Amino acid sequence: MPRKPRTLPAPARTSATGAETLASAAYRAIKEDIIGGVLVPREWLRIDALRERYGTGASPIREALNRLSAEGLVLQQDQRGFVVAELDQTDLAEVIFTRCSLNEIMLPAALSKGDVAWEERVVLAHYHLAKTPPFRSDGRPNPDYLARHREFHMAMLAACGSRWLLDVSAKLFDWTQRYQNLAMRHDLVATRDVAREHDDLVEAILARDARRAIDLLNAHVRETGRLAIASRQEVKDG
Repeated sequence: MPRKPRTLPAPARTSATGAETLASAAYRAIKEDIIGGVLVPREWLRIDALRERYGTGASPIREALNRLSAEGLVLQQDQRGFVVAELDQTDLAEVIFTRCSLNEIMLPAALSKGDVAWEERVVLAHYHLAKTPPFRSDGRPNPDYLARHREFHMAMLAACGSRWLLDVSAKLFDWTQRYQNLAMRHDLVATRDVAREHDDLVEAILARDARRAIDLLNAHVRETGRLAIASRQEVKDG
């Protein structure tokens, strides 16, 4: 089924050139479609098709694809062009391991340095997440829920004091979200109480209980990985 064309957001007025601004808009739109599963693993990303879909020129598209290639979401196949990166169980295991390792460093630092304003940010992000349904009426994952889930996780780590670690953590979260779409199925989600996992996390953070918060957060991340692997295997077996 042909995909509906997307309209890129109007370029913001910045000191950057128009081409750079359009490239950033194309980058965000293509990235969202890869993470959301609209552009599927191993799909060839033809410049002409992307130009038509996103309503922009070839140069912004190429710049966006180069940026996504640097992040590993897109692969450049020599002279053949660009392709959406595969969803690989080994890669997922490595991403989960790295995220959990970073949590061991970042969460205690956030709990040590975070002030009342940071606590309020975590509580507000949790409130917005709790009020957002995880699924749309058609049974597909709700993009608003996924966005608020990301905001909640990044809010917990925000006070760690290192913009470098936060940047790495954000990129790893984006990678995980590709797999999370596999784990976000009614039959799989029914096997866990995600809302309770989030509630317990906030409780541990507000209590400044670093060890419990780390254990809960890493268990939460690993369980999502486990369900994504199980779902991916079902797709392959089917």
